[in-house]
Amino acid sequence: MAETDDTRENVGEGLLQGLAELLAWKRGEVALEVINRDPMPPARVRAIRKKVARSARDFERRFGIPAATLNNWEQGRRAPDPTARLLLKVIETDPETVERAARGD
Repeated sequence: MAETDDTRENVGEGLLQGLAELLAWKRGEVALEVINRDPMPPARVRAIRKKVARSARDFERRFGIPAATLNNWEQGRRAPDPTARLLLKVIETDPETVERAARGD
């Protein structure tokens, strides 16, 4: 697809508009919409656990994360911190490696 002068002009206008909005926000003149996303919602924690273990106790035995902690994450009473989220992601993709590391192999 060949770029036309109109396309470049539209992109340039969009960039200028975005920068103007950014400056207005920086000066406190406008509020930008904020969307908070839970990077590891309880349903995902539960899905990871079910994928690799029958119960929270089984998960604890395999990976060393206390069952009570896992239950709190699954129920939404607490959220995993960044390190725990990373560990859960690795468990999701390669549980055997994490299990070996937890055992000290």
